[in-house]
Amino acid sequence: MSTKKTWIAVLGGGVLLGGTLGAFIWTKYRSIETDRAEITSLRANIESSRKQIEGTPNLEREVIVLREINELMKSVLPDTDDVNNLVRTLQKFSEDSKVKISGLKKKPEDTKNKSDFDKVAYQVSLEGDAFQLLDFMNMLESHKRFMRVPTFRIQAAQRTQIEKESAIAHRIQLDVETFVYEPKKDAKTVKIDGYERKRDLLLGEIQRRRQDLALVPFVYHGQRGRRDPWIDPRVPAQDPGGTGGEIKSVQEQMGLIQSLAERAQQATEEWDTIDKIDNVIEQMLKRSEFDGKLSALEEEVRRLVTENSITYPPAKRRLQTEVTDALDSLRAKIQGGPIGTGLTEAQLHEIEKTMTKQTERGEFKQVLESYKSVEKDLALVESDPLRKRLVDRIKSIEADARTVLDFDKIALRFDGRAYVNGQAIAVINGKIVGVGDLLDKELLIHSINRDEIEFLFRGMVFARRF
Repeated sequence: MSTKKTWIAVLGGGVLLGGTLGAFIWTKYRSIETDRAEITSLRANIESSRKQIEGTPNLEREVIVLREINELMKSVLPDTDDVNNLVRTLQKFSEDSKVKISGLKKKPEDTKNKSDFDKVAYQVSLEGDAFQLLDFMNMLESHKRFMRVPTFRIQAAQRTQIEKESAIAHRIQLDVETFVYEPKKDAKTVKIDGYERKRDLLLGEIQRRRQDLALVPFVYHGQRGRRDPWIDPRVPAQDPGGTGGEIKSVQEQMGLIQSLAERAQQATEEWDTIDKIDNVIEQMLKRSEFDGKLSALEEEVRRLVTENSITYPPAKRRLQTEVTDALDSLRAKIQGGPIGTGLTEAQLHEIEKTMTKQTERGEFKQVLESYKSVEKDLALVESDPLRKRLVDRIKSIEADARTVLDFDKIALRFDGRAYVNGQAIAVINGKIVGVGDLLDKELLIHSINRDEIEFLFRGMVFARRF
């Protein structure tokens, strides 16, 4: 009996021991699986962190550029007051361009938009001719705050309406959009180590972004003798004099003289404005453009007189008194004016100051335009020893601006960089070069750095990032 109990005790102990060992092995197995999962997760985190570290320099550069142009973005995009006054602005544009607003409806906001830019859009219904529409759209485009017209639709006026009312009223529907820049309130500013040094290295990119945001001025000159493209031009001509010849109808003659009289009046007002400009460069630029428009208008009037196209007596009288006489008076005023009689020392100082400010703003093309407008006048005063030093400084500013623009045109392809015997070399445009080597007859390698290469071009140092 005792032997049987002994065996039972041995077997029971063996089963208990086996169960304990099995539980221990299973626990260890589960622990190993958990450790493997943690290792996999850690590897994924390490890889993600590595990619984040690799992308940090590019992200850092983009953040610095955006911070530096942040104020310019705020000045271009409308603020809350501008948006609230948008309807009033559109109404003023319609009055100035002589289009009639027949409907104005705000479009629903995009609630899914999660960016810092909130779109504000209106659907505007207008009535007017093609040139009034272009004038209205030019006012939108030239506004100090950013506005755009993504789509528009036009229903041309019927010919019967034109013949009945002697007026053109196309039905126009266009969408006007703008954006409000409102950074999210929960966004936090992150400190960037060595911000000033990194910003200085990015001055070229910052300036390029600034120029992309700057408003490029454009002067809309109106109809300028063109016909409305949505009107059927096949209007039968009439012969009020009964001569049997094909001449302009009374309606066409009066409309043409009205247009010429308005242009003559506008030319007189424009000259008065130009004559009062204090800035010499601006005055000469305006004068050059104005001379072209005035000559074209005078030539058009001479052609009408030579061809005897105006036969209706009231139209002929208006052509003489409101157009021909007005243009003769304007010519006499221009020829007796002070512009073009020479540049004083004070005017040369002003030209130098203007071109220097343009250079500081990175407006190098404007520098060349300013110089071109006064180049002939500079030649007249260059022989004067007192004014020659000012002329030389102005020419130097122009030469520097031309150098910057010429360097920007140079195509540079970076194919790699390495260190040989402690000296940095680079492969540019397929050519191996080092510091002091000529890449072209005017282009010398000034320094090879980690993030950029500096070039010496016509005595100026330029940096290119690759």
